[in-house]
Amino acid sequence: MSSRILKFGLAGAIGFVVDSGVLLVLVGAGMGPVVARAFSIGCALVATWLVNRSLAFADRAPSRPNLPEFLRYVSASMVAVLVNFGVYWLLVHSTAIFARWPVAAVAIATGVSMCANFISYFKVVFSRKH
Repeated sequence: MSSRILKFGLAGAIGFVVDSGVLLVLVGAGMGPVVARAFSIGCALVATWLVNRSLAFADRAPSRPNLPEFLRYVSASMVAVLVNFGVYWLLVHSTAIFARWPVAAVAIATGVSMCANFISYFKVVFSRKH
């Protein structure tokens, strides 16, 4: 299980890089940090699905990515995404430092939502029954 958690952490780190990179590009192009985050979190969701199914849950995933699996992944992720986005929104709107440094808010929000994601992916998305 510890190997799975480390691989899940790697997927999360990759997702963080994708999320933060897209966020910085969009904010740099003049988009507001909240709207930009709505786009960046979607990109991170696709990236983490691909990495998680290939690494952390490879023994439980079918050999090829498929739409039903992706839809389960998105559904299972929604609670954590809402928590993640809510924490991010609160941070960005509560202090000037997070408004100026939205990546720091992404890091905190991501850490908060990772536990919910791991459990839902293990139990719902990549369960033995699928």
